[in-house]
Amino acid sequence: MSSKFSFVIDLLVFQIAWFLCVLAIKTPFPEISPFIALALVFTRAIQAGRFRIGVPFIFSSLIIGIIGDASLVQLKLLQFQPYPNIFGSPLWMITLWACFGIMLRPVFNWFLDHCWRSILGFSIGGVVAYWSGQKLGVLEFSNSWFSALGIAGEWAIAGIVLRFLHLKFPIPSKE
Repeated sequence: MSSKFSFVIDLLVFQIAWFLCVLAIKTPFPEISPFIALALVFTRAIQAGRFRIGVPFIFSSLIIGIIGDASLVQLKLLQFQPYPNIFGSPLWMITLWACFGIMLRPVFNWFLDHCWRSILGFSIGGVVAYWSGQKLGVLEFSNSWFSALGIAGEWAIAGIVLRFLHLKFPIPSKE
């Protein structure tokens, strides 16, 4: 499979997973939708032969997401619609962080290759993604500018940590 076609498939799988997670509370099957997303992303990673090398990114993304989103909720910068959660971070969002972790390298590798691209790209992208979630009615910025700055800070930290892992666990070369 060509690398461009593979990228398009990865991007499409990630976008479907994003919508399945974010719109979980608006579907007739709110508890199942995020797990369908996770199964879709994991199946793609296994099929592409990169599940094992993605494991550190899954766990790191989960930790960053749970701590970061829960902190934003506790600081009253972010509010989610009612849904089962861990410390205020809804399970659909935690599942989305896991999907992001596994799809990080195939979809967002360009950002990881440079420190400032990681920090700025993830900060801006994180705010845009959460703002999109707000427009879809699944979360709310409690204090618009401070909320956006908090989200940008969470994602800047994510960018730094994930870039560090990207450098620590290089992509194996195909022989």
